[in-house]
Amino acid sequence: MPSSTRLTVALNSNRNTKTIILVPSNSPADPDAPDSIRAHVLKSAHSKLRLKLNKKTKKKPNTPGARFFAARTGSELVTADDWARATSTSDAVILASAGEDFVGGTVKASSSSSSSSSSKPEAHDDDSGSSSTNAAAAAIVTNLAHSAHVDAQALAQLHATAQTLLPGIALAVGQPDLHPGSKFPVGAAFVSRGWVHPPLIGGDIGCGMAWFRTALSAAQVDGEKGGRKVAERLRGLEGPWRGAAEREAWVGEEGRAGGEWDRSLGTIGAGNHFAEIQVVEKVMEGGLEGGLREGEVVLLVHSGSRGYGGDVLKRYTGDGKRESLREGEGLTDRYLEEHDRACRWAKANRDLIALRFLAVLEPGDERWALGSNNLEDVDATDETALKQLVQRAREKVLERKVVDIWHNNVQRVPWPLDVDASAAPGLDTATASPSLSNTNGQQRRRRQHAYIHRKGAAPTLDPDSLAPLPLLPLPGSRATPTAILAPTFSPRNAAGAANAFSLAHGAGRAMSRAKALQSLSAKYRGDADALLRPGKVAAAAAAAAAAAAKKEVAGRMVDGGDGGGGGGGEEPAVMVGSGAEKGAGTWVVCEEKQLVWEEAPEAYKDVWAVAADLVRAGAAEVKGWCAPRVSYKVRSK
Repeated sequence: MPSSTRLTVALNSNRNTKTIILVPSNSPADPDAPDSIRAHVLKSAHSKLRLKLNKKTKKKPNTPGARFFAARTGSELVTADDWARATSTSDAVILASAGEDFVGGTVKASSSSSSSSSSKPEAHDDDSGSSSTNAAAAAIVTNLAHSAHVDAQALAQLHATAQTLLPGIALAVGQPDLHPGSKFPVGAAFVSRGWVHPPLIGGDIGCGMAWFRTALSAAQVDGEKGGRKVAERLRGLEGPWRGAAEREAWVGEEGRAGGEWDRSLGTIGAGNHFAEIQVVEKVMEGGLEGGLREGEVVLLVHSGSRGYGGDVLKRYTGDGKRESLREGEGLTDRYLEEHDRACRWAKANRDLIALRFLAVLEPGDERWALGSNNLEDVDATDETALKQLVQRAREKVLERKVVDIWHNNVQRVPWPLDVDASAAPGLDTATASPSLSNTNGQQRRRRQHAYIHRKGAAPTLDPDSLAPLPLLPLPGSRATPTAILAPTFSPRNAAGAANAFSLAHGAGRAMSRAKALQSLSAKYRGDADALLRPGKVAAAAAAAAAAAAKKEVAGRMVDGGDGGGGGGGEEPAVMVGSGAEKGAGTWVVCEEKQLVWEEAPEAYKDVWAVAADLVRAGAAEVKGWCAPRVSYKVRSK
């Protein structure tokens, strides 16, 4: 028998804060005994993790105010039997709580394992279908950033949103791409009980990203000649797509927003939205079965619900006068119904953008004929025939789709949520649509559940099946690659719940739009066009970004310190700067001068630092990357 047992002790509120201790094998399991296992764990939690008890508990460390949980099962360790079971194997993980309930989900045990009781829920459903939040349970706030810089204002917004501004928040997770919003932060996920908060999602409901395969070869888009030729071909992609009949057929009855908004269907929009032609440059060994393949050319589309989502937000919040909707009320159900519709509309929008691009990138292919606005390209004799043509065209687009996710939405889920970490659905499950409204309220009322609000945060679970998604895009800027992420689910991140079943949706802004416009327009005065094509100016910007990435992330890896994590764990192995210099060869189509500055590479954080933080938190693995060749923003014609 070993002379000691190795345990990992982590904070229940932030599992990135952890330490490893050796407990003498003769330490009694009885928590009340002198020199017990609990006493050793409590001492390390107090001295190494700086565990601070809630104000309602006693100030001294060795008090009943501290609680402990087995990370894998979520069961609270109270009796001697509890402690004996939880520490029966080396490398067990014990969570130290300052009095709050267990935070996170649990990993499903195999059929041979006995189930363990979990801690009491933070809220319960009453007979009316509304969730009542335990007033004594304070919101847990977690920041996953370590290498990536996070603005102090963004952190202040994260804490204020969770702890003072909005009711019912149980968990707030700042992703490594966290940055300030007008009032609420971007790059965060908030879990609430009993309340829905439309402003946390924002006006671009359903905004997200989708990868589509193309038939192009890398040789066709590589180099100055290839990239320029493709960029020049990207025309006819602005303005309304075809007629109202085609648009209505494309989006379907369940997604129609009305003529005013449907006219925007198939358009990218402004701001940080884009469509980018990329080459899959690296897939890690054992990486993406059935997913992306090295050397193939893909299209990444980033767009949302255009003006429709903003209209929904305005109508249901009273133009900003109402920020929270109570669960079970008619107004809340109607908002969720329109939210669902906006999400479906946004997904149909990304599919149509892909169709329009494929029509240009693969000319002559009859499957994409509808992507053109040339009415002579389509022979439809009546309305039924037209609908059939549209339906077939969308089916062909879906065959090219690799993954599609929303990063601005609210999702209703059971909470705590059990996740089968071994489940890996096919990529086609990413096309499913959720239903968040209480249309089947009677069935749901007795289920414990929560609402995950995402504003600039990518989901890790399929919205319909709640099975783990196999891969997600993490775009940087037009000068850096898009990382290919695979979400991870283990006791280390509470089977995904510690990061609110969410990941960063991109690099995140390092500068506000106003600051980028002011500073970068001055820095590159007279060189705006040079930033949009391969050359010395673009190369210098890309090289500077790559150098900063290598210095920042590699420095963290060499340092090996806890960086505020408190656990002294190993830093993640993540690709640093690999392929980043390829951004110097990106052709950018952007005929709106202000956007050139607002979306310049320096306006964004380092995508590799963001990826490294997700790996470090146990939330994701980096499976490869795609390098940009042509990035499309907006064209006048």
